[in-house]
Amino acid sequence: MRLMRTLLLIAILFPASACSGVTMRLLTPTPTAFVFPTQVTPHVEPLTATQLQNAEYTLTAFDNTSRVFHLTDGAYKSGAPDFADIRLLDSIGFGDLNRDGVADAAVLLAENFGGSGVFVWLAAVTNENGKPHHVASSMIDDRAQINALEIRDGNIFLDAVVHGPVDPGCCPNLPVTRTFRLMENLLVLVNATSETPNGLPRVIVIDLPRAGEWVSGALTLNGHVTIAPFENTLRLRVYNQEGNELYIAPITLTVPELGAAADFSVTLDLTIFPPGRITLEIADISAADGSVLALASLEILIP
Repeated sequence: MRLMRTLLLIAILFPASACSGVTMRLLTPTPTAFVFPTQVTPHVEPLTATQLQNAEYTLTAFDNTSRVFHLTDGAYKSGAPDFADIRLLDSIGFGDLNRDGVADAAVLLAENFGGSGVFVWLAAVTNENGKPHHVASSMIDDRAQINALEIRDGNIFLDAVVHGPVDPGCCPNLPVTRTFRLMENLLVLVNATSETPNGLPRVIVIDLPRAGEWVSGALTLNGHVTIAPFENTLRLRVYNQEGNELYIAPITLTVPELGAAADFSVTLDLTIFPPGRITLEIADISAADGSVLALASLEILIP
């Protein structure tokens, strides 16, 4: 009886094969390669100059206290006793600063809290769902003359004229370039150049290693400078992604004459650093006022 019910069920489910005697075949799906979905950057409205002219910025006063200023049409002004005159300069750069695929902005703010000084600040502004958010600043100089402000490859590039060690307050006379990278909530200087009084460029170039390389053990850092620094000494500094300094040491150059071009080479023991991403920085520091005359840096990876 059980056998008859089984045969009847087969005949109902597969009538064609039961009646015709056609052999059943199991269907095997054709294998296909899995296609990983492409990461899609969310659509966010780009920032506009009007938004930046009417945004909030946090700036530092003479007493090192921070104050928040809400600009209206690019300006803020208040009377005594808390006098402040804040202006957004015309130069604005647009580009992705925090590597989220959305265009951010870099602006310049001129602040005056009384007196003749007008201090120019570079401000990084991220795009938070279509709204500006001031996240980091770096003071450029008193009454700096700005030639250009751009965002290049995720970094902020500034071309300006600032004060040299002997320039009067009214009249900056030192041409410089500065390149900044946004790291967390800090603007970090990653490249700098300047000129000598007779117009020769001060530039540092790191030839080896290459940026982004995986390096372990003993690292030989090679490069050159267009003009040897005062006392033929450069500064080597190493810091991590959070901006924490891990190592600092001098590099002494051998040059044929004062101010000549020179090569440098230094060996660094990477085993003293934790695994991860670190930045190697070479700088020419002014003996007169401690400012940066030239600087080059690159990131490497330690396994």
